[in-house]
Amino acid sequence: MFFTVLWRGLCQALGWFFGLFGYKRKGKLAQCVWGVFAVSSAIVMAFIACGIVYAVWNEVSGQYFRHHCDLSDCYHSQQISGGIYYHNTWDVNGYVYNSYTNEKTLTHVRWVSSPFGKDSLVCFSDGKKRGYFNKNTGKVVIKPKYDHAWVFSEGLAAVDEGGTIKFINPAGETVIDNKTPYLPGINGYVFHGGYCVVNSSDGERLGLMDKKGEMALPFEYSYICMANDFKLWRIEKGHECGVLDNDLNTIVPLTECSMWISEGTIDLTMPDHTMRKYDPFGKLINDFYIANVRTLEYTKDEVLYRTDKTTDDDGNVVETSFEAYHPVAPARMRAYVAGEGYEGLMTVDGHIVTMPLYKDISAIGYDLYLCEVTNGDHMIINGKGEIVK
Repeated sequence: MFFTVLWRGLCQALGWFFGLFGYKRKGKLAQCVWGVFAVSSAIVMAFIACGIVYAVWNEVSGQYFRHHCDLSDCYHSQQISGGIYYHNTWDVNGYVYNSYTNEKTLTHVRWVSSPFGKDSLVCFSDGKKRGYFNKNTGKVVIKPKYDHAWVFSEGLAAVDEGGTIKFINPAGETVIDNKTPYLPGINGYVFHGGYCVVNSSDGERLGLMDKKGEMALPFEYSYICMANDFKLWRIEKGHECGVLDNDLNTIVPLTECSMWISEGTIDLTMPDHTMRKYDPFGKLINDFYIANVRTLEYTKDEVLYRTDKTTDDDGNVVETSFEAYHPVAPARMRAYVAGEGYEGLMTVDGHIVTMPLYKDISAIGYDLYLCEVTNGDHMIINGKGEIVK
């Protein structure tokens, strides 16, 4: 009945529309064209109607099932996937709920943590131990038996079993056991691009482990993390920073600097406060960037007086003198700002006179400058960068 009414309505609408342009259903060719167009339009409209009905049904049924459970004691609801939800209660005794089947698949849940990427097992705690359930069904896959456990990433998850960190697969089987002791406060144990940041046994140093349990980078680093949307590894050893690609090839060698990795560039501030920039492949773009340029002004020895013109009661213009002042004038040099806010001198046409050695520069003459070296300590230099004593 639905498609019959749809067909008749569509034919009437098309007949009226083409009638506006003088279309007449005469001749076999015209009838053939009319029929093909009408059938095609009916099929398209049927698909659209089915899509709308399906979307409305999903929304209505989802809302119904999602809230059909008792939420009177629930203060937080988190969607795990599709129709799987985690409801946390005021007494911290939450549960996992399947809105499609209208059932609680897991109860007495304190918290959950979803996996990365395509992994399907969600880590959860029952308040005493930790285990994993399937995010698509809400059913327990690995019973809670671990003192500590971390999310799955690239098919593996770290667990604390008897004070030792091990890595298991989705079947709960131990894949990597390097006898690494569990250290309170140490986080991570997540794989990215086939590697995982791990701590040494004393927790003082970091290295990279592959999915076979072998060390791809030794325990020599103070900091290791992914950068540039998981395309680069940033490493630090003391005051030195470097960058590796996903295959651990050197992009920027370890260099004493402070580093910032943004989308598409690697920015370094060197110990002399100069700034350089690399592309994501390690090619040096420029080794001397500046952040800003300031015009320097000095106070002249000339004394001037500010005057103001007023009109008295008789209409006469009267000049009133104010306090004396010293006019200012631009100095011969400019100050440029480099890394960490340090400044140097440059000429008007952009030539560097001094490196960015000073915390602040101010002009005290046409070509004489007061430069702050450390907090409260200054020196005077001329336009050639020479110290004036």
